[in-house]
Amino acid sequence: MYTHLHEIILDRAARYPEAIALGSQQGLAWKTVTSTQLRDAVDTLAGELAALGVTHGDRVVVWVPGAWRAPVFLFALWKLGAIAVPFDREMNPDAAERIIAAVEPRLIIAGHGERPPWATNAQVEEWWDPGSRPATAASGEPVEAHPSTGSPQAVGAALSTRHSALVTPTDLAAIFFTSGTTGSPKGCMITHANLCSQVDALGDNIPLDTECRLASILPLSHLFEMTCGLLYPLACGAAIHYVPSRRGPDIVRVLAEQRITHMIGVPQLLTLMGNTLEQQLRAKLPAAVYRALDSLAPRLPLAVRRRLFWPVHRKIGGQLRVMAAGGAALPADTQLRWEKLGVRVVQGYGASECSPVIAASAADGSTPIGAVGRPIRGVQVRLNSEGELLVKGPNVMLGYWKDPVKTAEVLSDGWYATGDLAEIDIQGNVRLSGRAKDLIVLPSGMKVWPQDVEDALRADEAVKDATVMAVPSEAGGATLHAYLIPARGRSVDVGAIVARANGRLAQHQRLASAAWWPDEDFPRTSTLKVRRHLLPLPDSTQESSVKIDVTLAADDPVGQAVAAIARAVSVTGAQTLGELGLDSLSFTELALALEEKTGKAIGDGDLRGDMTVDELRRFVSAAPESSGGDRTGGAEGASTEQPLWPYTWGRRLRFVGSPFDLLYTFAVTRTIVLGREHLADLPNHVIFAGTHRSFADLPLIRHGLKQTAARRFFNRLVVAAYAGGFASAGVFARYAQVAFGVYPLRQYGEREASLRGLAKLAGAGNAVLIFPQGEHTDPDREITNDPRARFRPGVAHLAAALDAAVVPFGLAGSEKLMPAHLENYHGPTIANIPVSITRGPLAIAFDKPLRLEPGEDPHAFAARLQEVCFALARRAEAAQTQAQNGSKQAAAGG
Repeated sequence: MYTHLHEIILDRAARYPEAIALGSQQGLAWKTVTSTQLRDAVDTLAGELAALGVTHGDRVVVWVPGAWRAPVFLFALWKLGAIAVPFDREMNPDAAERIIAAVEPRLIIAGHGERPPWATNAQVEEWWDPGSRPATAASGEPVEAHPSTGSPQAVGAALSTRHSALVTPTDLAAIFFTSGTTGSPKGCMITHANLCSQVDALGDNIPLDTECRLASILPLSHLFEMTCGLLYPLACGAAIHYVPSRRGPDIVRVLAEQRITHMIGVPQLLTLMGNTLEQQLRAKLPAAVYRALDSLAPRLPLAVRRRLFWPVHRKIGGQLRVMAAGGAALPADTQLRWEKLGVRVVQGYGASECSPVIAASAADGSTPIGAVGRPIRGVQVRLNSEGELLVKGPNVMLGYWKDPVKTAEVLSDGWYATGDLAEIDIQGNVRLSGRAKDLIVLPSGMKVWPQDVEDALRADEAVKDATVMAVPSEAGGATLHAYLIPARGRSVDVGAIVARANGRLAQHQRLASAAWWPDEDFPRTSTLKVRRHLLPLPDSTQESSVKIDVTLAADDPVGQAVAAIARAVSVTGAQTLGELGLDSLSFTELALALEEKTGKAIGDGDLRGDMTVDELRRFVSAAPESSGGDRTGGAEGASTEQPLWPYTWGRRLRFVGSPFDLLYTFAVTRTIVLGREHLADLPNHVIFAGTHRSFADLPLIRHGLKQTAARRFFNRLVVAAYAGGFASAGVFARYAQVAFGVYPLRQYGEREASLRGLAKLAGAGNAVLIFPQGEHTDPDREITNDPRARFRPGVAHLAAALDAAVVPFGLAGSEKLMPAHLENYHGPTIANIPVSITRGPLAIAFDKPLRLEPGEDPHAFAARLQEVCFALARRAEAAQTQAQNGSKQAAAGG
């Protein structure tokens, strides 16, 4: 058994050095980290953190998303003997400020691309790749490397090793605070020994080995995920792959691409996924066939069931065989639905105070439906005289951080009082029958203390008293409802009261409905506690009952999301998304942020550059609740399955574009190429980006490259084109794919999948061509600095995602060869391209490749690229004019 969490990765690196340990999305690629790389990254990062002054016993707030770097930071802190304090992405600001005041962190590690709103006076460090940060001492001075010790990182690593030697099993590893409480947050003090005991015991319930691949969906601020989704799989040699979001398409993609075998989630997620797969199965099969399979499946082994329902499993990779559920009660029909499909469901029961697993169902499926299983190895349970479940074992916390009074309320002689009413059968299986405490556990796994919400309501002078209850929904979720007792009469607007309270509460604490209580007081016990079990479910027909729009009642999540994506300190309601610098490539990020913050289904195709922030608020208010399903931009029309063959082996078919090459040879009297010397030694990943004049730009660029050292790209250009216009071109669009390498870059629903395809093509030896102006632009607009001529920041995002150098270019003459716009053109067209050619010379000028600087803002890079390309365009125009004049003089002389 391990005694210190850092031993897990040391042992793993020794036993499975080349096995993949972690994987997550990084840009457009899927980055994986082996066991050895994980150990080395932890050592390097521990040195960098030590150089920042982090030492044994320091508290460090960890506010980061699920990605490969998150475990590296945690293990680096544990190597130093520091104490991790994980924060949820949507941590309530009031609660966060109280927690920070209580734990006095050495620093805050942030990984969400913004400064935490609650970190007013604390030191915040944006997370970094291990080894990429210059080692600095706590004073801010660089750490000087001694010749005998090597790099500054090596100096820090040696320092971190000395800290590691001081760590003991009873030292704190983490402090987990109860989810989102606004009253008095309780911090569970979890030791290295607590967590190591969980790692040692869980193998009895969820066997894992080096062939297993686990999908991590829950945040690591959830102790269930940290223990069962990180520490235990790493110790077993399994791989952990982080799903980039909880959107349905992202989950399905990771399950399929990484061939996931195991997944951990809350019951709500399992229910939604199970329902979706069931609906798809019903839609594919005739009713009689479905009924026959439904009846046959329970009598077959799990492996046979997976083959029986292969069409469903194929969509999710065909390897999923175990799902673990925890954090809330698992509906029996959800478990039966998954097991019918051949996927074993292991249910865990626990509490943060117990690190967290107390009991779990058996790996062989023998646990009765409705029970949560036997206590895990080393854990004892018993019932007190009132039927409350008590727990004792190596997993029980030390107590609550700096709160001996509350600690004494739940801990006595090593026994932890769970607050859950339970029964224990003769086989030792625990079956929960209710809660002795008032804590509401939502199906999502989030916990709501009614006291916190009620206090927010009672703070309103119109409210004398309030009580809150959870109301189940038909979809398997739950919302919060409040009954209120008025202070001065029932004429006050209930909706306004709740809106004010919701503005002070975290997203999961907000009320969805409320009503005045019809009597003068609530039903109470002899000790004046509200008898919550006697409160009826709300009736929408009640005169005083109102439904609350939790989006509008919040403290402006829409404005917060827009400001974060636009990198603005604040936004006003009258500003448009375009004025804030957002373009189509930014809309996906904004849509995901809005969905995350509001719970509403927002597609990036719903957003427009001319939409004001106020209009966006109204749109979000009216949007349906998110179901996590797939949403694609209808305007683009094209299939989400993007074939890559036209840009790989299909390059051999570029000869079908030869008629256009002949036409170019006829129409263009001379192709002038300036700056050839800059294309001599280009890196592997290249983007060509520059000005956009007309439909003749692409052949000019191709034939210009043919005259340079970069001629290999003549048939290896992947031309990123707007998918909407692509779809409207019909059969000519397919021809453009094969003949010229035009790639429909989806800007809406499947943008990320489209970009991932582009990354694969760049890795296959292709160069990407993009026009950052997005449309044909008159040279006069560039000269007069017309905003319509500016470069969009999407080129910077693409360069960062592909890790590519950007070769700038400027064009001249192509707008004279072919009409640039259709508005004033009345001649024939093919696929919306004017069929009209005026002979003459064309020019293109290249400059040396540009790189995105570390930390450079995308808008700043776009402006820097624009300045270079505009200057190149002026050079090309001068050369083209000179050639044209020369031709005229020659003609006149002839």
